[in-house]
Amino acid sequence: MGIIKIEEKGKINFVHLEGDFVTNDDINNLRSSLRSLAEKDNNFAIVNLVKTNFLSSAALGVLLSANALFERQNGKIVLCSPNDYILNLFKITKLDLILDILPTIKDAEKKLEDYRAKSQKN
Repeated sequence: MGIIKIEEKGKINFVHLEGDFVTNDDINNLRSSLRSLAEKDNNFAIVNLVKTNFLSSAALGVLLSANALFERQNGKIVLCSPNDYILNLFKITKLDLILDILPTIKDAEKKLEDYRAKSQKN
């Protein structure tokens, strides 16, 4: 069972995923949570995977779709702190070439700050 905890700190939404994201309910909750964040005015989000054990192919698809949705809404989503198994899933599926996956929350926060500064200049 997957647990999703969302908190807003300053200009960043933190999405903490815990457990396994395999069932249809887990996938639909993840999709719904990310969609609602993408549609907010403050649509910069970090998905923290530190307590995530498993992501099904459907969950990977939701993260990929969310990335596109955030970009269409002029926002940004980054992933951080995956365990070795999940990081390997991203590499095998080549999603690491599309998604921003960073080793720590601090790195993810820096990436979003840099992105925000760059997008405000344009």
